[in-house]
Amino acid sequence: MALEPDSSSSAPAPVPPGGRWGRSHPFGHRPHHRGRGIIPGLVLIAWGGLLLLREQGLLDPALRPLDFWPLVIIGLGLSIALRRRHLGGVLFGLAVTLLGAGLLAQRLGYGVGVARLWPTVLIAAGIGVIWNGLTRRRHVPRLASEQVSAGELQRSVTMGDLGLVVDSQQFRGGSLSVTMGELRADLRRAAIAGDDAAIDLSLTMGNIELYVPSNWQVMSDVSPFMGVVEDKTEPRPDAAGVQKRLVLRGKITMGAVTVKN
Repeated sequence: MALEPDSSSSAPAPVPPGGRWGRSHPFGHRPHHRGRGIIPGLVLIAWGGLLLLREQGLLDPALRPLDFWPLVIIGLGLSIALRRRHLGGVLFGLAVTLLGAGLLAQRLGYGVGVARLWPTVLIAAGIGVIWNGLTRRRHVPRLASEQVSAGELQRSVTMGDLGLVVDSQQFRGGSLSVTMGELRADLRRAAIAGDDAAIDLSLTMGNIELYVPSNWQVMSDVSPFMGVVEDKTEPRPDAAGVQKRLVLRGKITMGAVTVKN
């Protein structure tokens, strides 16, 4: 007797081109997840290698594990240099790496003057700002996959990228924290609940881009250290004569905040 084919065991449908792994990656979901742990892994390997050399008597036995902390600065510098796509960011990352290497050399007992070259970080940061200003192109930001409808925006990024689209019609502000990363928030679909809203920023060696409606006036109360706040908006009241105000507060350390329409 012939057996009827079992519909439950039919072969799975082929994945169409562009499906699954071939689909496009919106901002904040770039296909480089496999390399994210390389720099921290190298730092741990170097840390363990130096401790091994100490145990073998090749380094000063008086060195403590915490004496190798400049390896963290070296890792931060390498991460910045590898993640940036422009010359200024690469130079800045290399300058941070050089500073960390000099500090580590001093910890190991080598009397080198590399650690006194810390002003190169300022020079590299200045070159990066100039280079970005000369080469930056006008572009429309790519929409993020994460949509936020809450009245308060609370996000934190560490050594990564994040893109947000905020469409809350009762927006009251929030807080954004970025450490060695990049965050882009599109607020052009949002509406401030009252007359104004405030966003607290905590930025360290990173970049924040905010896109706001044309009837929002941006006020900066940010304290920058080796950082900058660029307001590129052209605020104007809407058709009903309404104009809202967005206040930026917080601190910037070696980073940049850019606000655009």
